[in-house]
Amino acid sequence: MEKTTTRERIVIEAEKQFIKNGIADTQMKDIAEAVGINRRTLYRYFLTKDVLAFEIELIVMKQIQDYIVLQIADSDQHSGFEKVQMYFDHVNVEDIKNQMKFTAEFDRYFKDDYPSESLEEEFVVALDPTKDPLYKYIKEGVEDGSIKNSLSAEDMFHFISQNFFALFQRLILREKHLKNEYCDQVDFQSLFKDIILSGIKA
Repeated sequence: MEKTTTRERIVIEAEKQFIKNGIADTQMKDIAEAVGINRRTLYRYFLTKDVLAFEIELIVMKQIQDYIVLQIADSDQHSGFEKVQMYFDHVNVEDIKNQMKFTAEFDRYFKDDYPSESLEEEFVVALDPTKDPLYKYIKEGVEDGSIKNSLSAEDMFHFISQNFFALFQRLILREKHLKNEYCDQVDFQSLFKDIILSGIKA
């Protein structure tokens, strides 16, 4: 079994503290103390807290994408619409709950400039829709006629993915309150899937 590196231990601990306390209220000294290093060592790996948070977001985004890719078997015999349906059938938000919590905190905290040009470039590259399986399936569906062509594949992908994250980030963050908001019996994941599928089916 490979030994966890100091950098990996920093990332793991920082993600935990960012989710628990929020990025704004997490101190680099607390991360360093939990990892068992001094602050000077921590800053050798990550110059600022913002840089550390951005790196974790990139890792989390990759984890979410890898999870989704692993859930979808090779299905060349299916239409694009059927692949989108399979995508939503196999994705369980509970499996990526911690990742979704972090992306919610990240989105809440970062509203201004990127910490550096290199991180901005890396982040934008990671958001490239052509690398996302959902975009691929939607595009195939538009081309094979199983998905409506009244909107571009790019527009449909961005609308679906942005609403997916917005909805489930909020539900995860307000999980304890839903029972008092008349929502605890609603299966939002199934409802979201049904609404999206009925809306895009040709």
